[in-house]
Amino acid sequence: MDDAVRVRLVEPALLHELRLRVLRPGQPPSSVDHDYDRRPQVFHAAALEADGKVVGCATFYPEPSPDGRAGWRLRAMATAPEVRGKGYGARVLRFGIDEVRARGGKLVWCNARSGAVWFYERLGFAVVSDEFELSPIGPHYVMEFDLS
Repeated sequence: MDDAVRVRLVEPALLHELRLRVLRPGQPPSSVDHDYDRRPQVFHAAALEADGKVVGCATFYPEPSPDGRAGWRLRAMATAPEVRGKGYGARVLRFGIDEVRARGGKLVWCNARSGAVWFYERLGFAVVSDEFELSPIGPHYVMEFDLS
């Protein structure tokens, strides 16, 4: 793992390029400027290389889980393809979970792309739903990480 990569809180605009490249390829740039980016208590975590390039990102904000429990939602998690396997995505996610814990959160949940379930499970998340389709993105599962 490269110690020159640092994880920190950032402004959402810094994440747009990576979000577009990884999460919304071929879609307009406006597709990665989300309403939730400006919600109260939202925070954005990024893994940045020494030159400031964002190579990993995730957004967290308070939102009840699908079954109504108090929770924090994880959205727009992405890792640059050229650095996958180096642990940057895991570092961003752990950083975000630690920040949620520091803010008093007890549950983090997300709609995980089916192809990424293994990643979240490896970091302690559990699948809590059947597979479902999120158009136009594809198949997903609801996953949770219990902080209590």
